[in-house]
Amino acid sequence: MASPKELRAAIIENRAQLQAALHGAAERWGTKPASGEGEDAWSPRQVAEHMIGSEWYFTNHVAQACGAPALERPALDVGSPAAAAATVTRVGATCDNILRHVSDQDLVKSRDLGQFGAQTVEWMLTTMDGHARDHLQQLKTASAG
Repeated sequence: MASPKELRAAIIENRAQLQAALHGAAERWGTKPASGEGEDAWSPRQVAEHMIGSEWYFTNHVAQACGAPALERPALDVGSPAAAAATVTRVGATCDNILRHVSDQDLVKSRDLGQFGAQTVEWMLTTMDGHARDHLQQLKTASAG
């Protein structure tokens, strides 16, 4: 089992990789792949918007599982790679302010996530890491054309 500190470090690293990937996405920002269905048919812009929104979504549920009030949903400006990078920074800071308070004891706390059922804070943090890594690869592929 990874510690909260290790899980936060992975989430922060994924966010840094997202920032880097955004720099290479400008040329194909709104262009969908020639083939694919569902998420596989997303443009780099759509992938970035989903990644940023998902980090907020899971952080919001972590906060509530740990007894904090729900977070206010942020506006996500992904009109350009530069705007998306600024949004990553802003939303990431909000998420960091929550996630840095997660302790070892919090990892077993749970919350009903609707479509995902009742899940522990550990599951949420682990999912945030894996989900971001999966979509980072998708973003890099979509940006390359």
